Amino acid sequence: MSEVLWRAADELVDRAPGHRDLRAHGLHLLAGARLRALGRPVPEEILVDEWRAALATLAVPALLERARTAYDGQLMVMKGPEVALRYPDPGLRAYRDIDLLADDAEAAERALLAAGFQAMGSAEVDDVGYHVCPLVWPGLPLCIEVHRWPHWVDGLDRPPVHELFDAAEPSRLGIAGILAPAPHHHALLLAGHAWVHEPLRRLVELIDVAAFTEETDQQAVRTLARRWGCERVWHSTQLAVDSLLYGAAPPLALRTWARHLYGARERTVLESRVQRLAGPAWGLPTRKVPQAVLRAGAWHVRRHDGEPWGSKLVRTSRLLRGVARPRSEHRCLPTSTEGTG
Repeated sequence: MSEVLWRAADELVDRAPGHRDLRAHGLHLLAGARLRALGRPVPEEILVDEWRAALATLAVPALLERARTAYDGQLMVMKGPEVALRYPDPGLRAYRDIDLLADDAEAAERALLAAGFQAMGSAEVDDVGYHVCPLVWPGLPLCIEVHRWPHWVDGLDRPPVHELFDAAEPSRLGIAGILAPAPHHHALLLAGHAWVHEPLRRLVELIDVAAFTEETDQQAVRTLARRWGCERVWHSTQLAVDSLLYGAAPPLALRTWARHLYGARERTVLESRVQRLAGPAWGLPTRKVPQAVLRAGAWHVRRHDGEPWGSKLVRTSRLLRGVARPRSEHRCLPTSTEGTG
């Protein structure tokens, strides 16, 4: 475990303007540990988060043992609890579910339901393609998402599932028969998953990538990224990791549309809009960038559910007046709708 990495993580925690920013970047649990180390009081809201994280950590083995008993095919833990084991303490990395890649997701789902798991919601709504309807065990505080394939960047070919299983290793969670991706696979899966939600979004996602990169040969990850067709996603992610956590010079992205990372602060409304246009240029193959940028531009000007143009213009005007606001404040405005503008 690299002292350099966790010292840099502490520095980012110290840099955050406030609790809202720490939470936006997934650093709130690291902040609690940091405050204790400095002999300072831990806010009650972080204490509650720590309690929830501890419950989740305790629930993981029980859930995975039940899943393993129910289904005799291959099961692989991605992200979440497997990442948390790379932290100084597993309770310092929050997660809300267990992503479980199966060699046959439908068969695994049927087996888990027959064993006593319950579906959250309905297949029509909650089967999102890359995973089936989330499953829970009554009384335990996490759900399991059984994946058909990893959640991956739109516009890129997804990683081959058979390759992930062929290179898989026993999970560090220590549950017989539960696998985890090889470190160079896992580093790239984490980078791709983070890019799905929002390019260069949260510091915790970069810390996750760094923790796995330290376990593997970086050239192996670059070679894999080239073969999987996500070389630019990996290159942009690695430049950000090297700059924020290891002192390298800041790349262009961190000097322009991802400046919020250096300040460990929330993105502003304006920055969140700009990243929708900039993200494809930094992550997708060059030939796919124009179409992706056009789609992002159309997203900015679209109306919602046939709303009148007058309502659209009012929303846009309010958005423009609040471009310097942190994004969470924009979400809280009663007349605003996140994802519009």
